[in-house]
Amino acid sequence: MRGSKRVSRRQRGVAIVEFALILPLLSMMALGTLTAGIALDRKQEITNASREAARFGATVDKDECADVSKCDGYTWAQLVQAVAVQRSNGAVTDASVCVALVSGPGFAPVAIDSSHIAGGVSYCFVDDSADSGLRVQVAITRTDKMQAVLFNLDLNLSSRALARFEQ
Repeated sequence: MRGSKRVSRRQRGVAIVEFALILPLLSMMALGTLTAGIALDRKQEITNASREAARFGATVDKDECADVSKCDGYTWAQLVQAVAVQRSNGAVTDASVCVALVSGPGFAPVAIDSSHIAGGVSYCFVDDSADSGLRVQVAITRTDKMQAVLFNLDLNLSSRALARFEQ
């Protein structure tokens, strides 16, 4: 007797059919996992960018850019917005970043003036802060996709950061 079995042609044919049935499922799972990982990385990038921009804005004097020539032609809010875009590693553009220096109660924050808001109307989000003093708000939103072979899932990624103004 021999120590190994011979695989018949029929068994090899069954294995090929089983593989052909499983391959689409494995492809969907692999592509879905890959694109979900990329979306998670982008989410972490915008979270980090919003946090760093809010922290930066909290340390820049609110009158620093009153003369825009001191800030490369940017207002205070545009300067903080540019920091958010830069720190996102290309994940966002100016249009998807809202920056505001607000005061007032957390349920109704208001930007202190038009040079201290970019990408919003009078504030970026209701922050529900107990502090009614000056606060820097940074909100970033972007869309992304998670793809698989048979379906695509649209994702809305967003991040908000709030920092107490330190000047």
